[in-house]
Amino acid sequence: MRKHSVIAGLAIAASLSYAADRPTLSGKVTDSLGKPLENATVMIYHAGVKKGYSTFCPSCYVDCGKRAVTDKSGAFAIKSLDPDLWFELLVIREGYTAAFVNKIDPVQTPVSTAVLAPRAPVDDPARIVRGRVVDQYGRPLPGTVILPRGVSTAQGSMYGTIDGLEPMTATNAQGEFELAHSQKATGMVLDVEARGMATKLVAVATGADRKNITVSDGAVVRGRLMNHGKPVAGAELGVIARERGGFGANLMIIGNPYDELRIGTGQDGSFVITNVPAPADWYVYGKMESIAAMGATQPVGFSTKGDNEEVNVGDIEIQPGHRLAGKVTLSDGAAIAEGMRMTIGSDSAWDQQTVTIGRDGRFEFIGLPMGKFEMFPSVRGYNLQGGKGAIDTTVDRDKDDLVIALDRAARR
Repeated sequence: MRKHSVIAGLAIAASLSYAADRPTLSGKVTDSLGKPLENATVMIYHAGVKKGYSTFCPSCYVDCGKRAVTDKSGAFAIKSLDPDLWFELLVIREGYTAAFVNKIDPVQTPVSTAVLAPRAPVDDPARIVRGRVVDQYGRPLPGTVILPRGVSTAQGSMYGTIDGLEPMTATNAQGEFELAHSQKATGMVLDVEARGMATKLVAVATGADRKNITVSDGAVVRGRLMNHGKPVAGAELGVIARERGGFGANLMIIGNPYDELRIGTGQDGSFVITNVPAPADWYVYGKMESIAAMGATQPVGFSTKGDNEEVNVGDIEIQPGHRLAGKVTLSDGAAIAEGMRMTIGSDSAWDQQTVTIGRDGRFEFIGLPMGKFEMFPSVRGYNLQGGKGAIDTTVDRDKDDLVIALDRAARR
């Protein structure tokens, strides 16, 4: 799931009360000068379990979608919440950039403060994308989060974190949104995340006209995680597109560069992943850091063809995993500083493990599936020899003698 940032300007403070042992999240919304903001909408956007891995999609909990509107004093209250969950709040008000407040525990108080500066109006249609998000029946979807992934200007297409590009927005009650860049642009690639719908990646042109963006339910994927014929409860699985692709010139979307979907298994080892984009080809796999003590799974391929389709991938069996161990050496013979780490990532699945490197340079990974991997040593002040960014390796058996040599980084 995508990590949202909390952006400066809108202040939220929350307190706690109880109704029938279910907490009420209350608080106040103000501007950056401390003035109360009336008619701001505060919505529970995502939720998750405090311990273990969630068996529901982040927007599928009963509490998700609950909302409140602030009064003249800027106060709000969202009642009767599940005390075993954490919540992510989305705050929306006309004239202000939408803000997330991340991982609020309704049983803990006070929560962190989030702030947001007022949004400056943009009059130049060549700097702004205007849109309206609707479902497949044409109904507007308020509270949809719009995240820009890239923008195209006279200098070409740029992707990632871009100076001058608004970092996010959200749709109003009519499903409408605006997203601006500090320079003239021809268009933007947008990540459209409507609660309870499949994520959509779309290129939208700038201009005065408002463009309709239709999102849909996506597919449902079911399966079960097993170990020696017994169900595995409380484990985490990941889903990633087989052709992840990326972005190219002129806002071209290549392949299916969606973020990884994650889900936990229930007591019977089963999992249900909702709102999977379609059509696309996917891999599902047990997350290494979740199941490494038991073994590993090979990525299981499946395809989604259309909305509301149900795909059953069957039983995913945990197999014996492989061990990969070795030693990091430093060219100047120094000892490894405490707390340095080594990460290994799968070439096919969006999956990785991170371990601590010992003071003697030794490291060990367990529970690795067969396949191709990249390794990334993180030792302060040192880089891989030859200017490499990572080490490619193939895991097809246990290995205990891998040596990774690092050179002292050049001083700047």
